[in-house]
Amino acid sequence: MKLAKKFLLSTAAVAALTAGAVAADYSTPPAYEPYTPYTPASTAFSFEGFYVGLLGGGMWDSTGGSYLVAPDTTAWNIGAAAGVNFFLTDSVLGGFEVQGGANIGASGTTFDGLALGRLGFTPTNEVLVYGAGGAGVAGGSSVYALGGGVEVAAWDNIGVRGEVLALGPWGAAPDAAKATVGVVWHMP
Repeated sequence: MKLAKKFLLSTAAVAALTAGAVAADYSTPPAYEPYTPYTPASTAFSFEGFYVGLLGGGMWDSTGGSYLVAPDTTAWNIGAAAGVNFFLTDSVLGGFEVQGGANIGASGTTFDGLALGRLGFTPTNEVLVYGAGGAGVAGGSSVYALGGGVEVAAWDNIGVRGEVLALGPWGAAPDAAKATVGVVWHMP
């Protein structure tokens, strides 16, 4: 009987100690969040916002001295640009830019500075095609500028662009051209 008593007491003790563990298994399950896949931060290139860039190319002056040091009709151009772009619609972009450069010819150096308005569109997130127009000074003469360019996203916030502008005195046909390529940093 002593054996039966010890057996019953042991069984009762095990049942009492494990009752809480069994009860925990039957409680309300915890609420789980639905699975959401990992999505990294957007790394899409954007032409919108402020930008600065370095430009290099050439200038051609058909007048033989209005914008370059006479008798030069061609010169190397090195300069910089700064501006801002803003989307008018999902793919149409407007903006303003100032650019300046040194025109280094065989006979001397002249300078140009232009203020341009820009209107373009983005056929993809990585390509901007735009037209530009504005006014400024080239070689000491007041000029207007009309033209356009293409900019392509290279990596992160860096774009590569090419631009051609026709320059001319107010009230007359264009008589000079400026073609540049450049690297542009779009500020995040």
